[in-house]
Amino acid sequence: MPYSKKVDFILRKLSAKPGDRIRVRKNGVVYEGFLLPREDVDFGDSDCILLKLDNGYNVGIKYSENVVVEKLEGSVELGVFKPLPTKIPPSELPSITLLSAGGTITSRIDYYTGAVAMLFSPEEVLGVVPELNEIVRIRNAERVFNLSSEDMTYREWIKLAEKTYNALSEGDSGVIIMHGTDTMHYTSAALSFMVQNPPGPVVLVGSQRSSDRGSRDSDMNLICASHLIAKSRLREVGICMHGEMGDTYCLFIRGVKARKMHTSRRDAFRPINDLPLCKIWPDGKIVYTSQYVPNKSGEMCFYPYFEPKVALLKTYPGSPPSVLNHLVDRGYRGIVLEGTGLGHIPTSTLRKEDSWLPAVERAIEEDVIIAITSQCIYGSTNPYVYRNARLMLAAGAVYVGDMTSETCYVKLGWLLGHIDNSEEVKRLLQTNLLGEISNRIRPDTYLL
Repeated sequence: MPYSKKVDFILRKLSAKPGDRIRVRKNGVVYEGFLLPREDVDFGDSDCILLKLDNGYNVGIKYSENVVVEKLEGSVELGVFKPLPTKIPPSELPSITLLSAGGTITSRIDYYTGAVAMLFSPEEVLGVVPELNEIVRIRNAERVFNLSSEDMTYREWIKLAEKTYNALSEGDSGVIIMHGTDTMHYTSAALSFMVQNPPGPVVLVGSQRSSDRGSRDSDMNLICASHLIAKSRLREVGICMHGEMGDTYCLFIRGVKARKMHTSRRDAFRPINDLPLCKIWPDGKIVYTSQYVPNKSGEMCFYPYFEPKVALLKTYPGSPPSVLNHLVDRGYRGIVLEGTGLGHIPTSTLRKEDSWLPAVERAIEEDVIIAITSQCIYGSTNPYVYRNARLMLAAGAVYVGDMTSETCYVKLGWLLGHIDNSEEVKRLLQTNLLGEISNRIRPDTYLL
């Protein structure tokens, strides 16, 4: 939305327009910089005066009666983003489709206006990361969504799966999906189940640093993802992100074994109870690990299914079982309970009303599938060591080995989306389909 009427009145009175240098005084603090326009969006406070400070950062000062605004000498012509001129690479390079789902990596900055816009054409992508021009041919680049990853739902997963399947069916060597990092491991798991046996890599790529920062990681992540498609024969869905804090190499992590483990580090994504499939250097060097399985066979299959009545609940000391009862009352068909340790849920509590066992028994009687994972992240669940887990197992709860909670949630929703038989869903939930359940947990995968 534009500036509010009162801010607009003050600016008009001063004959101040975007690009003019102004000074704003508020509560004894003085701000000087170039006036920025407000973007035509529905969020933000239209009473805030936006300035580009001399240090390059933007600031918003909320206007009120005690705020003094002055127009100063000087102005700048506000910049408009223009991609660098590039040529489309020759056709002999492997062709890819690049899909944009939103997030930090899909943004580019107008340095004067501070406005954020989304990359959506091959020319724009190549203009920002021209190195791709020598690695792959971007046959198609499409902005599918412009969403923060926490705003994604199963509907968007299905849409991305459709786009991915179509691109690979049309002959692309691989697909790169630019995605926000916060829930990228949910999407990678969903695409793993929905697009099975892809003929080439399906690579989700994110960025922990915005594109206006010198420490941005987006360029190298995209470069390494492109090398992976151009030079490897991997037929996997996975995540390609920095392998360490520097710009040395990236890791390609199997989509059902990845997890975001840090809020802001560039190497935030790690494999859980698994090794990465390979390391990729920005010069194109690829080193595979023992987890890489060459010559994967089988035709690509498309399973765009998901049951929305699935939930993921975290249990904790004193957690109320009424939450589970509420979901059952609302018609939920599957619920993942994230327990403690080996998969323990409050069961033999001093107060009977604090025990989750009756709620679990009721849910299972009503044909709701209850799956149990662990909050420990590493290691595996085991229902045979302690009494409480044995009681849950006897009630009919399903223990899923070392599958992560996020992947279990996605897999359960995917299974219930196309299988009506509850016993078959339970069987497949405990069956390793795509590497989501480890037969053996290697000691060298801990805190990798």
